[in-house]
Amino acid sequence: MNIAKKDNLVWLLLDDRVGNRSQVLGIGKALNLMCISKNFQYNRLSILPNIFLQNTIKHVKNSDRQQFIAPWPKIVIGCGRKSAPIGLWIKKQSNNYSKYIQIMWPSYPYNNLDIIFTPIHDNIKNIHNVVQIQTSPNIINNKLLNESRVKWRNDLDPLNKPRIGLIIGGDTKKYKFKPLHIKLLFKKISSIMNDNGSIMVSTSRRTSKECLIQLKKEIKKLKIKTLLWDINDNSPNPYFGYLTFSDLVVVTGDSVSICSEVCATGKPLAIFAPEDITLKKHNIFHKLLIKKGIAKYLEDFKIKDLKNFNYIPINESENIAKIIKKKYLIN
Repeated sequence: MNIAKKDNLVWLLLDDRVGNRSQVLGIGKALNLMCISKNFQYNRLSILPNIFLQNTIKHVKNSDRQQFIAPWPKIVIGCGRKSAPIGLWIKKQSNNYSKYIQIMWPSYPYNNLDIIFTPIHDNIKNIHNVVQIQTSPNIINNKLLNESRVKWRNDLDPLNKPRIGLIIGGDTKKYKFKPLHIKLLFKKISSIMNDNGSIMVSTSRRTSKECLIQLKKEIKKLKIKTLLWDINDNSPNPYFGYLTFSDLVVVTGDSVSICSEVCATGKPLAIFAPEDITLKKHNIFHKLLIKKGIAKYLEDFKIKDLKNFNYIPINESENIAKIIKKKYLIN
C-alpha cells in the first residue's frame, strides 16, 4: 500500500478532556498524514462501563454522532476508556476495514481493539494487543520548541538563570492537593534557588482556588523574579515557552502527561510528589524516570545537578506513529 494514497485517511477522536486530546493530536502530528479531527462530547450514558457499552456511539451527544459516517478511515485513534466503544463501532460499520488504535487501558472489552498502547506503570501484561510505552504521547517536538523560542523570546529570555519552570497540577480522584502542599513545594524550591535565578509558574484546571490563593502568597515571599500564569487568565498561555526557556522544570507528580511532555524536551525534571497525595502507579512512573536519569525528586535535587542531566528525549508519539505505519500503512 502506498502511504501517500487517500485511503490512508486517519480519524482523530477528540473528546473534551485536554489530556486525551493532547495524546491523540501528538500521534496524529507524528504520522504526518491527512488526519480529520472528530471533536465530540459524551452524554450521561458514558458513565456506564465499557462492558455495557461494547461497540456503540450512543454515549456520544446526539448532535456529535452525525460526523461518524462513511467513507470510513483506514486508521482511527482514540484515548481514554470511553473512546474504545466508538473505535469498535467504526470497525464494525467499516466491515473491519478501519483499524482502531487505543491509547490508555480501556478495560473490557479489549480483544477486538487492534493495538492498545498503555504506560508501563499501568502494569498491563501478557495481552496480545497491548504495547507498553514509557510516557504519554504528546505534541512536543523540536519544531514546536523552536517556534516557542521565537514567540516567547522577548518575555522569557531576559529572565535571570537558572530559570525554573514550575507546573502545578492539583486534585485527583483519590487525593486532594492542599494549600499546605503549596507551602511545602515553595519551601523546597526556595532552598534550591537560594535567592538566585527566576521562576515561571503555571497552574492547571485541577488547581483549586485555595491553592491558587496560597500560591500567590508564596510568590510574594520570594526575592527573585517570578512570573505566574493562571489557567483563568485571558492572556496567551506561555506553557510551551516555559518548557523551552527553563533550565529545570519542576512538576507536581499528579500529572503524568506534563511529566511526559518534559521528557520529550530533554530538559531536567524535578518531581514534587508527597507520599500522602501520590498514587501507587504514579510512584512507579516517577521511579522509572528517575532510574533512567531523566528526573529526580525535588527534595533530592541540588542546582549543581543541572550539569549531570544528559538523556535522549522520549518521544512516544513518534514511536507509536512508526508502529502504526509499519503495521497498517506500509507494505
